Amino acid sequence: MAINNISKRAFARDCCEAHIKYSLFNQKEEYIDAKMYNTSDGGLYFESEEHLPTGSDIRIKINCNTPDIHRDVARDGYRGEVMWCRKVYRNGGSVYGVGVRFIVNVCDKCGEKVPYSEIHRTDNYFFLCSFCMKDIMPWIGGKVSECVERYLNGNVL
Repeated sequence: MAINNISKRAFARDCCEAHIKYSLFNQKEEYIDAKMYNTSDGGLYFESEEHLPTGSDIRIKINCNTPDIHRDVARDGYRGEVMWCRKVYRNGGSVYGVGVRFIVNVCDKCGEKVPYSEIHRTDNYFFLCSFCMKDIMPWIGGKVSECVERYLNGNVL
């Protein structure tokens, strides 16, 4: 019997080593140095001396002059969510390997690009600007909530 090894990743990974800096999103901008080892359209993997709890909301700046890495957006920085953090052993020592999913700054409802500070994630991973979030909040819950989710997914029937 042949075993298929199907990847569960939504985006292909690109191996790319680059120095990055990250900080907790709602904290003072005290950036910590780390090293990125791969990236994709949906996130990245880096290693750090510091442990980051799963679910942490972080800012990431890629210190790289290579235009291929996420173009100019990399210099402006990203916002991401720590999906996992594990101890990794390297060269007789250890660091923490961190998997991050990018948080987008485009509203799923109106399509506007807004500052990261004005984007809100719903429980079902829709990203809404402050205006659309305020507009939708009264409808969240119960059967109406299901209709709103179908609408945001593009299933309007």
